Amino acid sequence: MRPILLPDPPSLSTGVPDIFEQGGSHNVVRRAVVIGNGFPGSENQCIGLVRALGLSDNHLLYRVTRPKGGLNEWLHWLPVGFHKKLDFILRHIYLYSRLMLGSKQSKYTSSVPSENGGNVGLASILEADVKGIVNLARQTYEKDGPLIVIACGRDTISIASSIRRLASENVFVVQIQHPRSHLNRFDMVITPRHDYYPLTLEAQEQVPRFMRSWITPREPPQDHVVLTTGALHQIDYASLRKAASAWHDEFAALPKPLVVVNIGWPRSNCRYGADLAKQLTDSLLNVLATCGSVRITLSYKTPAKVSRVIFKELGDNPKVYIWNGQEPNPNMGHLAWGDAFVVTADSVSLISEACSTGKPVYVVGADHCKWKIAEFQKSLRERGVVRSFTGFEDMSESWSYPPLNDTAEAATRIRRELAARGWSLRS
Repeated sequence: MRPILLPDPPSLSTGVPDIFEQGGSHNVVRRAVVIGNGFPGSENQCIGLVRALGLSDNHLLYRVTRPKGGLNEWLHWLPVGFHKKLDFILRHIYLYSRLMLGSKQSKYTSSVPSENGGNVGLASILEADVKGIVNLARQTYEKDGPLIVIACGRDTISIASSIRRLASENVFVVQIQHPRSHLNRFDMVITPRHDYYPLTLEAQEQVPRFMRSWITPREPPQDHVVLTTGALHQIDYASLRKAASAWHDEFAALPKPLVVVNIGWPRSNCRYGADLAKQLTDSLLNVLATCGSVRITLSYKTPAKVSRVIFKELGDNPKVYIWNGQEPNPNMGHLAWGDAFVVTADSVSLISEACSTGKPVYVVGADHCKWKIAEFQKSLRERGVVRSFTGFEDMSESWSYPPLNDTAEAATRIRRELAARGWSLRS
């Protein structure tokens, strides 16, 4: 196979010579705060953007996680703010009942479990300290310059918007993934282009007329909304070079071509089961003759019925290695050393990472997807970034394309907005 050239590392320059930069040191952004939600897929997007901005060595990570146990478990899909209000109401009902029932019933009422007990209820919430972040931004502004705040996921929306509202002169707040409403609460919103699929005529025709006003988003993107093709991530030129060195001993001797298979899990807009797993294994067995070696990774959320098919059909094949989920995670080694990738269509993140390498990416199961995920798959095919995995490929045949570079492009937009504000960004 002919070698694939990795994309050049993104430039950290703003394009303005130092001598002409506006203002003093208090106008230079040197640090970042990340607001995560505890999910790797979301937090990797934040960390990736921090890397592209050259601030990976100077950032703080805060998390907002969902409550667990009891009634909260049944209502886990609701916003964290709802759980806080629910907890407030339940506590007041509990206190009121103690007052009304009196001491004769104190034994009964004391048996009501506390929401703050153990690791359930609101005790299991990690909530970013808005006041602390705001004070940090204000009190250290003259000495350390502005603070860039990067958040991702719906549970982080209220935190990030509150920080901007309270310290708008000292922070630049970026929200990754569409916040559904109130876009003006952020300095910048970075979201995949397919999030705006509901506004297309094709999407509108799929929705009953009386429900169209409920679809998010309701309006076209504003000027401060950056549309990407896929998800942001931590994969760039430097990280791939570093991974190639770190994983050299494990991967360098493997027979070529090395085909990496990444299996995600079914989602609401991309449902599948053992049928797709069987289709995938049959196709892999068909192309195995043109593979030097195959390495398969399954997500911790991959259904057991899918995993069973994979292990049954390929577990004993000498050319195939199936990662068992134990650390260290070989994902970076796979991206650096893999010659081609086969990815299930459900995962925007896995596909985006693979497409940032410029190497062949094959997608399986796109016909199981609908709505926004189907639009994402369509956009990649039109750009020539992915091909469908049919089982008739010659995996030793190489092809390439302009790699997806969403993270670096988003970082460039941030630099422009900072410059418009009179701020510069230096690592």
